[in-house]
Amino acid sequence: MAIGVQSNEIHDHFNKLFSAILIEQQKYDHIKAADQEKREILTQKLKEFEQLKGRGFFYPFMASGRGHGPFVELIDGSIKYDLINAIGVNLLGHSHPIYIKANLEAATSDTMMAGNLLSYQEPYELSQTLLNAVKKSKLKHFWFSCSGSFAGDTALKILWQKKAPNYRLIAFQKSFAGRSIAMQDVTYNPAYREGMPQTISVDHVPHFDYKNPEKSLEMTLDALDDLIKKNGNTYCAITIELIQGEAGFIYGTKEYYEGIFKWAKSHGIYVWVDEVQSFARTHELFAFQMFGLDEYVDVVTVGKVLQACGTFYTEELNPKPGLIAGTFNGSIASMNAGKAIVRYLTEGNFYGENGRIKEIEELFKSQFKRLSEGSCKGKIPYYGGVGTMLSFEVGDATTETTNKFMKTLFENGIISFSAGKEPTRVRFLLPLSLLEEHIQEIFSILERTILEVI
Repeated sequence: MAIGVQSNEIHDHFNKLFSAILIEQQKYDHIKAADQEKREILTQKLKEFEQLKGRGFFYPFMASGRGHGPFVELIDGSIKYDLINAIGVNLLGHSHPIYIKANLEAATSDTMMAGNLLSYQEPYELSQTLLNAVKKSKLKHFWFSCSGSFAGDTALKILWQKKAPNYRLIAFQKSFAGRSIAMQDVTYNPAYREGMPQTISVDHVPHFDYKNPEKSLEMTLDALDDLIKKNGNTYCAITIELIQGEAGFIYGTKEYYEGIFKWAKSHGIYVWVDEVQSFARTHELFAFQMFGLDEYVDVVTVGKVLQACGTFYTEELNPKPGLIAGTFNGSIASMNAGKAIVRYLTEGNFYGENGRIKEIEELFKSQFKRLSEGSCKGKIPYYGGVGTMLSFEVGDATTETTNKFMKTLFENGIISFSAGKEPTRVRFLLPLSLLEEHIQEIFSILERTILEVI
């Protein structure tokens, strides 16, 4: 069924504009130093923005809206490798045809945002696409939110209503759930809620310990048993990032997660998997699918790569009318893109042991191994991760050293970010648009930067 206005004239203009945009964006395909005459423009605009915002920026970064594949241009004319993707949003790379097409399709519609009360076809089609992707699980419904944090709030409300008055929640040490009033309490780092009153009751237990994998499940189960002894079974759910993003991409094994989830089920506690960052970035579309945990999940939250956010839940958890609502499902463009992204990824050769995501992971790890055993021996104490979520440590892995390294790396043409604290890791959220020649150049710059800083 047609969406938006259609005519032969519009169709012709659409194709011409799509081609013209893509041709222009493809020009931004290499690292480039800043234009001398534009440096002051960037400095001045950031200074003004800092005043408007009330705080500064980690990087002197403001994008021009131009870029292609793994490359992004700044308003000073410099072009850099974008290996953080707005903290994981831009998996396909800059100016991907799916993004261009989604925006142009949205321009033919009569509004910008898809409402919740008066729905549009776009959220219906995206919901259908998403639920078709989780058919092996018990997940039957999907509710849109306008951020990953709000998707978490929706999950919590659904769980609370079902388990009332059992309102306590189990989360994990080093977890990050978001910055809404509820999700800041689920987040482990107390610095992120300084001066805030505690609004919900959350108990944190140890996540998988990659330094002691054999004992990890036992330690977590012991901590869970201790919570029941202390508080009684007053819990609604256990929420977990299967791959802990802010911790530096820490993750366990299928056996570890199965042990935890079987414990939860035996206590009548629901399983909520947070995939806001991991969605689409592992060896399957969902990390819970990669670990073969479909039968256990009751609630799953997603965002970032999807270009939209929301909450999956089972029929058993379908809430009463009035509990969850909201003005927006999201923008028309984001719905268009989300549907196309899921189809592109699941119908293409991206997932599985022979998929492109696993291939990119292995290429990066082999290059890290080469550096850590060669010219940078002793300077890269750790590297790891899964799929397009990779991290590594440099030098003594202190926050000071890592920040100095990342800022030098930025000047040398690569955008990264940090994760964890003591050890603090450099974090990459890689785009799928990376080619082998890009990876070679990236590691040449990494090697130079490590030797320069460490």
